[in-house]
Amino acid sequence: MRTRKICIHLTLSLVLVTLALSATAAAQLVPYDDFSSTRIDPAKWIGVPASVTVEGDVDRREVSVGLLGQGASRGLHISQTMYSSTGTNTGAGGSGFGLGFAHASKLTAVSFSLTVKDAQPLGCDDNGAAAFVVAGLSATFFNPNPSPDGSTGDITVGLSAIRFSTDSGNNVDISGGIAQCNDRKCINQTNLSFADLGPVPIGSTNTLAVTWDKPNHQFIFQLNANTPVASGYTLSDAYPPGVDLKSLFVFGAVPHCTATPRPYASMDTLFDNVFVNP
Repeated sequence: MRTRKICIHLTLSLVLVTLALSATAAAQLVPYDDFSSTRIDPAKWIGVPASVTVEGDVDRREVSVGLLGQGASRGLHISQTMYSSTGTNTGAGGSGFGLGFAHASKLTAVSFSLTVKDAQPLGCDDNGAAAFVVAGLSATFFNPNPSPDGSTGDITVGLSAIRFSTDSGNNVDISGGIAQCNDRKCINQTNLSFADLGPVPIGSTNTLAVTWDKPNHQFIFQLNANTPVASGYTLSDAYPPGVDLKSLFVFGAVPHCTATPRPYASMDTLFDNVFVNP
């Protein structure tokens, strides 16, 4: 009888935890942009740095940011293609492009739909490194230090779809993660936690959401109507980030390679139905 009571207690505890996560993740959000306007609204969106390194910009050949489609299928189209440098088999180049929220400091919860229309990374065996493409939301929320140097120490959260050149099948993997910036431009990061939300087919439209549950020192990630997944942190969240930036983006990375075929990273996406906290 005692064992049965313990099992019932544990079951109820798990149910209560699940309900708490669902309630937090499903906090009432309000429409931000459905991209039905003629042009990208400059009151809602700002430009973001094109790349983390100058070299990444050199590797990029094609980039597109604009509104695409008609009616309910209209959305924010972001795509880019980059190719590897061919003079060495050491190192890699990476570059990203997208739009930032104009009032990032007010955001504690974001939901958006993402369609990965195409994802094609090709790596380099001679380099021993894979190419990858990734698209989604990148956001800084706080810093443990009162006076950071640029982004140094910022806590950044990613919620994205990613595909590596070593992946098989026709899927992209959806995941959420928390990291801390190690330098003022946040080029190097230390990963703090990771939440695997599962694979989705290329070409499918999916809803991704993240909520900062500050009282419980965690972020809650959700894919579609699946059970929310919480990722906690132990650092102080008392201060704002040094660089407050939250953006929808596409990023690609390719290893340097002297062999053929030349490695590349190409991704074509459509963002839509962005919701945020009131």
